[in-house]
Amino acid sequence: MAALSILTFSCKKTSNNTVSPTTPDYYMLKVGNYWIYQKYTVDSNGVAIPEKLFDSAHIEKDTIIRGNTYYKLWEARYLITGTQYPLYLRDSSGYLVTNSGFRLCSDDDFTDTLYVDTSNVLLFKGYVKMTGKDSIVTVPTGSFQSITCRMRVVPTQPSDTHPVRYIYDVYGKNIGRMKSHNFFYNGGQQFETRLVRYKIH
Repeated sequence: MAALSILTFSCKKTSNNTVSPTTPDYYMLKVGNYWIYQKYTVDSNGVAIPEKLFDSAHIEKDTIIRGNTYYKLWEARYLITGTQYPLYLRDSSGYLVTNSGFRLCSDDDFTDTLYVDTSNVLLFKGYVKMTGKDSIVTVPTGSFQSITCRMRVVPTQPSDTHPVRYIYDVYGKNIGRMKSHNFFYNGGQQFETRLVRYKIH
């Protein structure tokens, strides 16, 4: 299975006493924030069917790793097993970065490849780039301005008949991750998680 493995306003006064515009926060990394997601199965016609499976992802605490502050996020990603696992994340100048150094998302770099997934190179390589800048995306909690980090999944075997496919995460402005899309590499089943409730501060 291909996997893509995720609110404060700040203002500064300048020397002429004007206030700079606020910077949107797409990650919302703060202790106590939580997001509740519902699983959807997507059929061959692109119709998303809700399931009675939910996950309450939350930020438990912050911690120092190699001199940087990371936030410990617990989540059951994609609701495959229902078991939650921790992920350590930080916002590094607009990049969402894991403690292993992977850049999962960027709020303004829509040109570069953020990273190349070679975790299952016998099947595919995944190329992660940003797309969907300022797109309005709708989930059960509402419609929000967003950005999308998308992995282009390219088969590596010449005999592989699978087409190039995509998995992605959508992050809402001052909301956090609001939607994810993934699939099983063989079999064609697609699934999503969509934000149904959240609490941020």
